[in-house]
Amino acid sequence: MNGVQKAAALLLSFDKTLAAQVLGLLPRDQADQARSALAAASTPAGDELNLMLLDFKVRFQSRPVLPRHSVAELREPPDLIGDVGSSRRPLPTEPAPAVVPLKESSSGPFAFLEGRHPDDIRLLLREEQSQTIAVIAAQLPPALSAAVLAGLAPDRQAEVLQRVAHLGPTDAEILDDIAAALKDRLTPPRVRAGGVPQAAELLRRSPRPATRSMLNALDEHDADLADELRQTLFSFDDLLKLDDETLRIILQETDDRQWALALKASAAPVRQKVLSCLPPVVAKAFKDEMDSLGPVRLSEMTAVRQQIADSIRRLEDSGLIALPVG
Repeated sequence: MNGVQKAAALLLSFDKTLAAQVLGLLPRDQADQARSALAAASTPAGDELNLMLLDFKVRFQSRPVLPRHSVAELREPPDLIGDVGSSRRPLPTEPAPAVVPLKESSSGPFAFLEGRHPDDIRLLLREEQSQTIAVIAAQLPPALSAAVLAGLAPDRQAEVLQRVAHLGPTDAEILDDIAAALKDRLTPPRVRAGGVPQAAELLRRSPRPATRSMLNALDEHDADLADELRQTLFSFDDLLKLDDETLRIILQETDDRQWALALKASAAPVRQKVLSCLPPVVAKAFKDEMDSLGPVRLSEMTAVRQQIADSIRRLEDSGLIALPVG
């Protein structure tokens, strides 16, 4: 809905007396537009109305504060909206309400977001208007706000940043309302699980000496886990990541009889990678031996591939080769 349609929907939710008072404060052209929209408008549902009111409060109260007035101070309007005069009445002046300056160093009512992951906050704000996101971003610590905005589309990032730059003081009441609305649909913090893959990722991101030292120490406490982590760090198919010189050293230091069985049912890129590092005569001998093997059991081939991967990791531990990080 456009602005006029939203205004008409809101007026329909008021009683006729209050709606007439509001129309009576508008200039003639705006009042005429509102009356035309009222004829085609329908009363919004409760949830929709709440969202519209919250959006209005964010847009209005995050701009320079205007003097407020009470409905009781307005002149008594006619009973019917259609009979309201078009003259604009002056607003009584009152002291501006207390406002809370936006502070980047304090989250205020949004402190409950500080312990959450930026992805979770971004998911929570995905349905919000850019103006609302700007108000929240201005309240959160800059590092957290930057992490949240980093996951938005570039055009949305620019729009939110522009609104933050032009944001005026925001009434404490509106901040509390936005925070309450977010808490109502807040889900429990996502607990990120551990597991062998996560442990392996920690090792991948550690320096080689530290990785080797941790695995050696783990051998004394949980040898099976240490072996599983080593297998996760390097598998037979990771041969594709090796340079030709490293692969030639591996072929020289491992049993030729294992390779024919290991390559028998390997993917074509892996088989081609290994054979290309062998002299033509040796490569032909490997192919002939693979052809002579006939059908092989998957369990046998898997066991041999694992033996070769174990040998490769031992070569790295000895310092003879260096496997690529990750």
